[in-house]
Amino acid sequence: MNKIACFSRTSGKRVLLLLLATFALSACTSSEKPPRALTSVTVQLRWTHDAQFAGFYAADQNGYYAAEGLAATLIPGGPEVDSPTLVLKGAAQIGVAGADELILARAEGKPLRAIAAIYRRSPLVFIALADSGIARPQDFVGKTVRVVPAHVPTLHAVTSRIGIRPDQYNEVALPSDLKLFASGQVPVWGAYLNGLALTVQQAGYQVNIIYPDNYGVHLYADTLFATDDLIAQNPDLVQRFLRATLKGWTYAVENPTTIGPMVVKYNPKT
Repeated sequence: MNKIACFSRTSGKRVLLLLLATFALSACTSSEKPPRALTSVTVQLRWTHDAQFAGFYAADQNGYYAAEGLAATLIPGGPEVDSPTLVLKGAAQIGVAGADELILARAEGKPLRAIAAIYRRSPLVFIALADSGIARPQDFVGKTVRVVPAHVPTLHAVTSRIGIRPDQYNEVALPSDLKLFASGQVPVWGAYLNGLALTVQQAGYQVNIIYPDNYGVHLYADTLFATDDLIAQNPDLVQRFLRATLKGWTYAVENPTTIGPMVVKYNPKT
């Protein structure tokens, strides 16, 4: 009788432990969710891959886009890339452009709308070699000014405020080229203060920097935008993209020393 009682208690404990283990395994299995399917979103940048877009790189590489259920593709721009037109054609869902470009596009009846401004002050400046004698917009008269299409509204705004007409200087669209700038063949260059202007100074060249702000031209830059239709039909996508992107920019601002390697992954020549 004692053996039977002992066997029963032992067997009962084993059965109970087995049941508990089975229940725990079942609970764990049932709580596991399948991986979230990522929604593709394509972003047309306004320039080639550079630190200018640090926040986007941080959002991508730190997993902020993935956490919002997004798989972001960042398409580089360039001097001849018209991001508003590409977004209107459906080549990208989100674009990056200057606030001045979007104001003009909207005035022309194009269904585009700004959704966030990354740079509250435009880093666009005009630079010239220090020994060129060009130190203010009045000195542009009779000169050739390098401006990509996205820079033209700012150039015209600055010169018009001091009474200079566009036919009093020449405009030429050129890619960023340190050697060409240093040659002096094109004496005035529109450049981002944190882009080509910085590169030129780091290469040892002394330059005069002309700030549009000093002539009453204050514009946002690198403004995110989308079509009216996307904003109306898929506001959740737009909101998730913005949350992740702004989180990426917060990280980039707070951790500047980590951004270099992130940029290199997109542009090894940076």
